[in-house]
Amino acid sequence: MNAFDVSQLTDLAQVAAQLAHQVKPGDVVFLEGDLGMGKTTFTQHFIQSMGVKEHVKSPTYTLFETYTHDEQTMVHMDLYRLADPEELLYLGIEDILNGHNIVLIEWPEKGQDILPSPQWRLQFSGNMSNRTLTITSQ
Repeated sequence: MNAFDVSQLTDLAQVAAQLAHQVKPGDVVFLEGDLGMGKTTFTQHFIQSMGVKEHVKSPTYTLFETYTHDEQTMVHMDLYRLADPEELLYLGIEDILNGHNIVLIEWPEKGQDILPSPQWRLQFSGNMSNRTLTITSQ
């Protein structure tokens, strides 16, 4: 387990880039924490660190967005609006969790009993001016 001060945007981007070089194809990453703590911004930096040049947008309304670079697919999921975990089955979660994609999931608790255990758990805590990111690998 490692804890990082990510109060500054540059710090958040740096940690995201470091983790992007450690995560492997097939890994699932849970991003946990309150609204506004930096989960989406972290994911944007992570995906761009993987070489994606296009704009990485928040999937709040679409529930997930897919990005590919050098034959590596990354899926960014935001389950905040999910009403029932079984909705993941209709979204094709089995295809998303295919063992090849890197899957980053915000609000994973909304998908309880459907989602697998993650290889990485990122916990964002603190407040708007003083944020800490704790990373645990499983």
